[in-house]
Amino acid sequence: MAGSSKIGVVFSSGFFGFFAHAGFLTAIRQLGIAPSGYAGASSGAILAAMAASEMTDEAIKGLLFNLQKTDFWDPDPWSKIISSGLRLFRGYSGYLRGAGFERLLEQMPVKRIEDCAVPLLIVATNLTHQKEECFTEGSLVKSVQASGAVPALFQPVQINGALYVDGGMVNKAPVQALADLVEPDRIIVHFIASDNLEEEDNRFLKKRITPWHIHQLSVNISRQEAYKRQCDMLREQGVEVIEVRTSTPSLGPNSLEKGPAVHAKAREATLFALSKKGF
Repeated sequence: MAGSSKIGVVFSSGFFGFFAHAGFLTAIRQLGIAPSGYAGASSGAILAAMAASEMTDEAIKGLLFNLQKTDFWDPDPWSKIISSGLRLFRGYSGYLRGAGFERLLEQMPVKRIEDCAVPLLIVATNLTHQKEECFTEGSLVKSVQASGAVPALFQPVQINGALYVDGGMVNKAPVQALADLVEPDRIIVHFIASDNLEEEDNRFLKKRITPWHIHQLSVNISRQEAYKRQCDMLREQGVEVIEVRTSTPSLGPNSLEKGPAVHAKAREATLFALSKKGF
């Protein structure tokens, strides 16, 4: 059944979700699924690029499992941050410079998107022109770096004079964009839900800095609803959308040592979920 249709694969955004995405990728490869195209946003863009450039599972695990916070944690000196604070942070665009993140991405075997073995689409947020941007050609490293530049944490990435941040801000899982690119019969989405959307009650009112939590919840609801509308439209067009949620623990820069366990759980959950779909 897996080989009888044209399949696209989408990796959603999800803060430090690349370990779970990598486990998902290992599983679909084990099942013999050969996608006709990949797409991703934010952490999902990283794995979409690795998959499309045909990095092996061992190479991906070698990179991710050995990842240290110091590999990408490169803030400006405190003197510069304090100086920016005295100017009310005018012109200050983010805590991390992104040079470490860029060096990590340079380990991918392909330099340009159009040279990937499988069609690839990376989504990013274009701040300068205030729109969603879908990259299907150009620098692979810069496109993925732009898509993964979490606002305020990373400084925006400049490409051709425009400034970009996290693609997940405008499109959590670019299913429609991938459908337009490769015209698949089926799309498999590895979807990482935002943590605060798992709480269907008003417990956010009990959290510190409640207005910030209300804002974040509102943004995440908006992104999830937009994703659902994309899926509904594709299904109306006859495209089967299969969503896989592996429900792995959330990780962050201070819990990278849990990555291998998350990878293993995501792999097992994906194999189980897709086996029920006939793969």
